[in-house]
Amino acid sequence: MNAEKLPSHTPEKLTILNKTFICVFLAQALLSFSQGSVNILIARYARESLGVSDVVMGNLVGLYFGVAMAMRPVAGPLSAKLNKRNLLIAAYFTGGIVNMGYALFNTTGAFVAFRVLQGIQYSFMGPLTMTMAVNSLPEEKMASGVALYGLGGTVMQAISPNIGLWLRDLGPRLTDGAEGLTRGYQFAFYFAAATLVLAVIPLMMISNKKTPKDETTAAEKWYKNIVSRHTIPMTIVVILAGIATAGYRSYLDAFAHEAGIPNIGLFATVTALTMLLARPLSGRLMDRYGMKNIIPIGMDVLAVSLVVISRSRTLLVVLIGGVISSFGNGVVTPGLQALCIQTETPNRRSVASNTLFGGIDLGFYLGPLWGGLVVSQFNFSVTILSGLIPLLLAFLCFCFFFPKFTRRQRDIETQ
Repeated sequence: MNAEKLPSHTPEKLTILNKTFICVFLAQALLSFSQGSVNILIARYARESLGVSDVVMGNLVGLYFGVAMAMRPVAGPLSAKLNKRNLLIAAYFTGGIVNMGYALFNTTGAFVAFRVLQGIQYSFMGPLTMTMAVNSLPEEKMASGVALYGLGGTVMQAISPNIGLWLRDLGPRLTDGAEGLTRGYQFAFYFAAATLVLAVIPLMMISNKKTPKDETTAAEKWYKNIVSRHTIPMTIVVILAGIATAGYRSYLDAFAHEAGIPNIGLFATVTALTMLLARPLSGRLMDRYGMKNIIPIGMDVLAVSLVVISRSRTLLVVLIGGVISSFGNGVVTPGLQALCIQTETPNRRSVASNTLFGGIDLGFYLGPLWGGLVVSQFNFSVTILSGLIPLLLAFLCFCFFFPKFTRRQRDIETQ
């Protein structure tokens, strides 16, 4: 049967697993695999191989998030105007170049330069992959699709840190002294570069469609493609939710040391495995019962996890808290991301994505800052528990902003 003769309501159009979505899903999973294999190494690499101070080390670790946030006013208009597929392929190749640079040039100056380049690359990759994935989804399956979209990255992030650590430790086993240490880091960076280049293959399989005329027209006024005013309210909720969970994301190792909890590395494995169940389940629940009803429940579950983790004094209890947090995050994260994207018309979803990821960058910056202020006065247990304050604000903002989101949805349907 000729596909062009099919009616618009056919089951094919309601399928999440179409060619474009699968290709973007694979590319995103490989991106997470690459990043996860080296992100865990950066702090020690800066101290052991580059020999920088702890203050400089901290700046180097977070440098590319700051650069990415500063680049959003440029990335947004370009993502709206240029061919998304080709721009994303270029961004992935740039990521490969960055990791090759880390491997080949073992100096602080070179590392800073490539870290800045990575921040520029990162400012494009997140919004572009999200936009392409969402544009391939039917509106009726948006929540399920966004939940599934992040699943590949979740699985890879459970595996990749162990790969990076193994490659880093392989160098000293093959060669003694400082040369062996440097070689170990090079192995990890080469692996990350090769993984990103491999991710280009599924992206090249996506059909290279021209930019629609209405999108090109919108992109002519570049300043209108920096931030979407319609996306800002839900992005505020994203920022607050990110700050709420930053305590255990950023300071879990220090908290475990403070509480005398061994083998805390199992936390990442357990939460990732739980997310395999949580994300698909949450997507189906949101599709069936609506985000208005399910996301607040997810925030309540997150609140319980913060209490459990902060009060944990044994590995078993903290892992239980991790399982609970996976179910909460499995609802809140993809749900809020889907809401942010749906605040804009399809031809402006790249702008909505840019606004969303700018909020994510800001949350990743403010979360550790909030935790640092709290721990300077109390301890890491209180720091994790203090996430209840921004989480409560996120809950209140969500309830306040959702009616406005509903009105926006009606306006888009009538356009």
